Amino acid sequence: MKKLILISTLFLVLVIYGVWKLIPQKESVVNVYLETDFTMAPDGIVGFPSWNASTAKELTEGPDFAEIKVNGGGLLVLPPQASIETPVPAVVILHGSGGDWTGRSIYLANRLAKHGIAGFAVDTFVARNLRPTDDYFERLQKASIYSQIIDGFNALEALQQHPYIDGESIAVTGFSLGGGSTLYSMFEPVATGIVGTDGPRFSAYASFYAGCSLDFEKFEVEGSPVLIMMGEADESMSIERCEWFKNKLEQFGVEVEMSVYEGAGHGWEQPYPQAFIPGAAITKDCLMLWTENNEVVEQNTGYSVDNKWGALLAFSNCSTREGYTMGLNEAAKEQSWLDFYTFLKKTWEL
Repeated sequence: MKKLILISTLFLVLVIYGVWKLIPQKESVVNVYLETDFTMAPDGIVGFPSWNASTAKELTEGPDFAEIKVNGGGLLVLPPQASIETPVPAVVILHGSGGDWTGRSIYLANRLAKHGIAGFAVDTFVARNLRPTDDYFERLQKASIYSQIIDGFNALEALQQHPYIDGESIAVTGFSLGGGSTLYSMFEPVATGIVGTDGPRFSAYASFYAGCSLDFEKFEVEGSPVLIMMGEADESMSIERCEWFKNKLEQFGVEVEMSVYEGAGHGWEQPYPQAFIPGAAITKDCLMLWTENNEVVEQNTGYSVDNKWGALLAFSNCSTREGYTMGLNEAAKEQSWLDFYTFLKKTWEL
């Protein structure tokens, strides 16, 4: 009898533990970055207030309803001539789904600074105490694309307070996932949710090899110029879909430039040889619609990607493991820099 009671008690404990594990646990916050007073520390490693969102609805509800507040941050590189008397334009730089483990965001920030533009390499993963060695899916779960978009806008707000920065001339750019965050940032439902109707907006948007699989039921854009850069040999992204996206933006009065680099795959400035990566996941056929109810739905399947089961069902149907070409392409690296820099000079009339 005692043995039966012990077994029953053990079974009950295991059931309770299993149910507890299924309940989403509130993440502990480790503020890797400290909030920065730019008058005391005008550049280098800087931090700013931010917050987390795991769904589109959480993003649009804004910071007042956010369960997890956390400091965002990254590396800010200023040009030598930046001062109160001569404020400079700036670019917020967002990393890809692998983080900035190869330093491409920091490389771009330094290159911009040499040409008179401040570069702010924002690291959404490090801000959530994540590193490149952490599990890939754990990183994307704890630091979602929504949180990266939020970090981008909060970096924009922080730079508005910087005495050396021209607050009217701040652009956003990003690589791959960060390029997707860049494109999402031009839409008013997104911007309004994060910084409100009267908050700041970016003055230019430039994406490096990002998918253009996004659409909005309420297609309302901020309206500043856009640059889309794609690799002709990048099987993971759809050039045709980006042409569709470009045409739709132009119908709403947005000035859009699109560059396609011959022979370039994905990640053309990464420091390893370009090669085909067999088995790598491709999601270019997954078409995301941001509904008026602030839920992101995969259009082919109708499943919401804002919950785990919906995302699992959607991506298992719309994605493949066919692999794609990735790695260094020197010609594309240099041409994309020239196109990006020319785009910024034209936009800001430098």
